Amino acid sequence: MKLGDSASSRNLRGLSSQSLRDRQEADAAARTEEYVRAVQDEVKPYDRNLFRTEKGLGDSLVRLDDLWQRQREAGIGRTAEGVKAREAAAMTATARWMYRSALARTETRGMHKREDFPTGDAGQHHRLISGGLDQVWVKKEEVAKERVSV
Repeated sequence: MKLGDSASSRNLRGLSSQSLRDRQEADAAARTEEYVRAVQDEVKPYDRNLFRTEKGLGDSLVRLDDLWQRQREAGIGRTAEGVKAREAAAMTATARWMYRSALARTETRGMHKREDFPTGDAGQHHRLISGGLDQVWVKKEEVAKERVSV
């Protein structure tokens, strides 16, 4: 196809002043910031993270699970935001593991304070291991008796 002598000097412009890609990148950046704020809203306030209850942890998990689903549907890390989007997803995953583990630990121990279980439980000398992404799981791992210090 021949474009003529002036082909290399043509000034091409889109139909709008902002390209679709620019808008998509701006939308992705705003979404990523929204995800980060949403996780922070669940893990920063003392009434949710320091003074824990089954209801409070459960309410946070409903919101965090919904946030995880929205991130998955948006395509984590497949935007121009890349690293920031993956960091937001990692924050969400970590908060979900943390709160699922906190629900499974029905006692107060160290910095883990449960308002609904204010004392320690000598029967809970085990580690809690959590994992999974779409379906978070928590399992107990026994600790050798000689390693348990009270």
